[in-house]
Amino acid sequence: MIDALGVSQEIAPYVTAAISSYGTAVLTRSAELSADSTVSLGQRLLNRMLGRNPADQVVGENALNSAIMDLAEDPEDADLQAVLRVQLKKLLLEDPQMLTDVSKIMNVGGISIVASGDRSVAAYTINGGVSTGDQRA
Repeated sequence: MIDALGVSQEIAPYVTAAISSYGTAVLTRSAELSADSTVSLGQRLLNRMLGRNPADQVVGENALNSAIMDLAEDPEDADLQAVLRVQLKKLLLEDPQMLTDVSKIMNVGGISIVASGDRSVAAYTINGGVSTGDQRA
């Protein structure tokens, strides 16, 4: 069985990042590619939780919308972040299918590592020096 509390705590930073980036527009924004993979994942999670797909059944949408709107006003407010986490948890506890769907999104979202530009380096973990071949003194 999937743990709703654990999943809600896991998704909260991504959802908060999307809210911080888009403000209240996150409520109407469709799924788009974002330059930031964290924000993009948060947006995909919100799209599912807000029932953007016609087949989705939304439970507790008004409370989640309210939490999103409040946090959009002040994304750094720890109390508002806690309210969002509570609403995420409630929604996941009330809807087992959504909990499953959100867990799948998190598993697919995974880690994205991108290197861009001349002599760029990208890695999940670096335990030592990195050489880009640039021998300039």
